[in-house]
Amino acid sequence: MPTIKVLRNGQLTLPARFRKILELKQGDLLDAGLEEDKIVLKPVTTVERKRIKEKARGRFFKLVDKTWKKNKDTEPKEVEKIVNEAVEEVREEKTATGTKK
Repeated sequence: MPTIKVLRNGQLTLPARFRKILELKQGDLLDAGLEEDKIVLKPVTTVERKRIKEKARGRFFKLVDKTWKKNKDTEPKEVEKIVNEAVEEVREEKTATGTKK
């Protein structure tokens, strides 16, 4: 069993062998828990990641459809501009509420 050093701010580096076996890459998420006197890290499954991406994709296309219906007689370039503005509004809203973009 490898020994892992706790660094500044509680940071850890998982051994490369573990990352390779679990197919972990930079930016992947882990659930952390305690079991008696043990720290347990579990990768967030691909299914959960897919669900999050699909939900965001669905919200995006709902926004596009709504914008398209409201502006069906508008030139495509103008619709693109309106969609971009709407996406930016959502990003600003998320930033204001403290959630990640």
